[in-house]
Amino acid sequence: MKKSFKGIYSTRILFISMVCFLFQGCSTSNRIYTRNDIVHSAKRFELKYSVRDRDRRSPLIYFTQSIVKEVNPPNEISYTAYDVLTLSASSFRPDEKAILIIDNEANTMAINKMELDNIRKISENTTNILTSDSTNLSVVIGYSDNNTKVARFSYRIPVETISKIRDSDQFSLRYYSGPSMITVKPKKKSIKKIKQLIDSI
Repeated sequence: MKKSFKGIYSTRILFISMVCFLFQGCSTSNRIYTRNDIVHSAKRFELKYSVRDRDRRSPLIYFTQSIVKEVNPPNEISYTAYDVLTLSASSFRPDEKAILIIDNEANTMAINKMELDNIRKISENTTNILTSDSTNLSVVIGYSDNNTKVARFSYRIPVETISKIRDSDQFSLRYYSGPSMITVKPKKKSIKKIKQLIDSI
């Protein structure tokens, strides 16, 4: 009984440790990181957040945005956004445009750079069979393809647009992919963090 109790106790400790590790690994989102850039003599603030799209009609699977705020010695402030869209394999190439919709007003961003990659992941399909000596054996019965497209955008966010975001309770981002209209709505927690980034000094 003592060995059994120790085994159960050890299993629980291992499970709790794994949960803590997972939460710690996911904690990089919705956090503001501050660094000093010696090369450009600037102070950098970086925020990263993610949105998972649950609209089955949308080609978007997952969205991540990183916003970098740079403050130069003369107190010059700039904001750069880095958007990553994970799309379904059958989606069209996205248009080279990103639009911030703030209080029902469209603000088109000037794209600095856009990249598009086709990602292919092959996974094995396995099953367990019982051999003549009662041993379980894992056998590969086939392979599955998991194909996606990843689009990356980078652009400067004008200070005027930043002011609108600060004064607004909600905003969204719009992209176009063939006949599809992709709308990303950051959660309230992410919007709150964006405003904290704007006010960071």
